[in-house]
Amino acid sequence: MIFLTTLLLFALSTSAARYPSFGTLQTTTSSGVLNVVINNTFSSINLFDFHVQSDLANLIETLQAPDTDIRVVVFSSGNPDFFIGHIDVNYFLPGYDSPLPAFDPFLPGVTFPTALLWNITQLPQATIASIEGRTRGIGNEFLMSLDMRFATTSPSVLLAQLETSFGLNPGAGGALYLAPLIGRGRTFEYVLAAKDIDAATAAEYGWINKAFDTHAALTDYVQALAARIALFPAAGIAGTKQGINAVSRPSLDVIVHEAQNVIGVLAQNPEARAFTEKFVVATDNQSAVELELNYGEELVKLFQ
Repeated sequence: MIFLTTLLLFALSTSAARYPSFGTLQTTTSSGVLNVVINNTFSSINLFDFHVQSDLANLIETLQAPDTDIRVVVFSSGNPDFFIGHIDVNYFLPGYDSPLPAFDPFLPGVTFPTALLWNITQLPQATIASIEGRTRGIGNEFLMSLDMRFATTSPSVLLAQLETSFGLNPGAGGALYLAPLIGRGRTFEYVLAAKDIDAATAAEYGWINKAFDTHAALTDYVQALAARIALFPAAGIAGTKQGINAVSRPSLDVIVHEAQNVIGVLAQNPEARAFTEKFVVATDNQSAVELELNYGEELVKLFQ
């Protein structure tokens, strides 16, 4: 039954796909829970590039369908070192090419990546991250767009907003979501310094819901939570999300004017462009080298 349901979802998302499909998301379904494994085989660091963005956009459209029986979506990673990487920083350099539109066709003035994360917050399903591996930049902003976040205490779990070190800002609103979760002072501490945070500290501060010592403990808890939520009527889940979003989520207007449009201006600065070019070279175009693995520790070497 699970296999047939998965095939049906796959058929719906590919035959009616609005954007190109790249196979970076593997899905299985069971009793109203959709498990999504992010595995960008085009990147050794599970980069949040146009391949992942395109597949996520198609998935979101499927989940928005009124006849879906999915009530909970759990995101995990197929890459043991990176839950999801930062954005492809070539996005900020001349000559960047993508099959995706620069702006979301249904949200005028909202860039495709920003709209993608906003649309995730709008999903009627409960959304959960089961985190193993690093996630920084827009990868962390992706986490912020989900309803709940859980992780293991593995040393490979490191979260960060790294944009300030590039001369940029978290352009999809990550810091705006983070401040109410961990407080104004801690947000400045981690975002301005582009510092990594480990899972245990992130759980203590409220960046994530809870941290577990083992993969098994994480998976058991998340799957049990998802199965419990999926027992309940879809209308109740969606209605509850609507109310919580109203008091805990920045408005789209604020995200666009205070995050998206700011990064658009900052990206034009020669200093930001020079650092981005330096980063591309130093990471062998964003590969799993030491700088990507331990950015919080290694980045200062780029300024020496």
